[in-house]
Parts: sequence; structure tokens; C-alpha cells
Amino acid sequence: MSSVALSHKSHTVIDESTTPVTVFTGFLGAGKTTIILGLLKHISPKYNVVLLKNEFGDAQTDSALARESHIQVTEMTNGCLCCVLVGQMKRALQEMKVKYSPDRIIIETSGSAFPAPIAWQIREMESDGFHLDSILTVIDCINFCGYEDTSYTARMQAQYTDLVLLNKWEQVTDRQLDIVIDHVNELNTDTPKIKVNIGNSIDPDVAFGIDTTLFKLSEKAYSGDDSANMHDHHSQEVDV
Repeated sequence: MSSVALSHKSHTVIDESTTPVTVFTGFLGAGKTTIILGLLKHISPKYNVVLLKNEFGDAQTDSALARESHIQVTEMTNGCLCCVLVGQMKRALQEMKVKYSPDRIIIETSGSAFPAPIAWQIREMESDGFHLDSILTVIDCINFCGYEDTSYTARMQAQYTDLVLLNKWEQVTDRQLDIVIDHVNELNTDTPKIKVNIGNSIDPDVAFGIDTTLFKLSEKAYSGDDSANMHDHHSQEVDV
């Protein structure tokens, strides 16, 4: 794994009864499921990870692949976690905690999900025994510049994240990669950025234990003018 910038780890002590939650965001086709599956290969089978996937319609292919990794998978297919399914995510997480007693929950959002309101929802569940560890955004190096021009959501995903995962970077030229990184830096200068190699994914030591402070940003993003964009963001998206 090659890195553009190194991640800074937190040493916050979390109660053993609290379940850490890692959220993966990224536009449709960015490669979230592939990266998650690669990550899971580096995790001990004794470490109980449960995956919550947010998909639309009949697109069940990714979940079938996830099941091959022998982890528990829960799907939410009738809406988006950041708007339509507000409230339902809380019930889903509570049910997963009771049913599976996970050591960690990974949430894979839909490609059109805003990360900020999802962070806000999880932070509101601290009294229920959940801790938002991090939000990781997968950037499709082939298509991101087109997404950035047409998608408000893609810009928000790049901004509200603890770690940017540069995926498919091997499939672009050095100049194209530099342009992508420049565009991401214009949206988010300080967040670490890591190049994810094909077939290698990321190390759990990098992905886990970040202990986000994004809630300070998400509380601001969840109110005001952004709330209107959040509820209408599906109609604003343009596929590239």
C-alpha cells in the first residue's frame, strides 16, 4: 500500500461494551465493496465484523460477493441512509448489536449518500453503545473529476471524511492522478490521502482506530442550507 499522506491515529480509550462503526462512502462504482472485502481478508476470523450495506433496487451483486467473506451482511435497499432511511439506520444498528454482538460494524453507504448526516446519526447513538470511529471516502481516480463537476454529493463525500482512499490510480497516468489529487485537495487539504493498490486494499491498522472528530463538522453541515440539498440530492446526481 502506497500512501500520499499518513493517517494520524487516536488513542482514545473506548468502553468494551461500545461498538465502533466505520463508514465507507464514495460515488457509485468507486470500488467500495472491493476495498471492504480486501480489508476483511486482513482481519482475524475471531474479530467479529458485521457489514451494513445500503443499496437500491435489485442490485444485489455486491452483497453476494460480501457474503463470500463469511461475515454477517445486513442490507437496506429501500432508500438512502442519509435521508429516506433516517431512523431506520438506528433500528438496524441496534438489531445488529443484539443479534451478532459485533466487535465492529462497517457501513457501506449508497453512492449518493451524504456522509455528514450519517455521522450525526451515529454520534447521536453513543448512549446506545455505538461509537463513530471514522468515515472513509473512496475516490474513483478515473472518473472523479467528472463527478466533481456534476455532483454535489461527490464533493461532500470528499470533504467530510477522515481518510481519502484513492482507488483505480494505477489505471490513470501520473498527470491524471496529479489532477485528481489537486481537485481533492481543493475540497479537502488536510485529510490524509492513501493510494489503494489493486488486490491489496488497506491495512486494518490504517482504517480502524481513527476516532473521528468529523461530528464537529457534520453538526454544522446537517443544519441550514445543506439540509435542503440533502433531501433533494438524488435528483441532482448525474451519472458519469
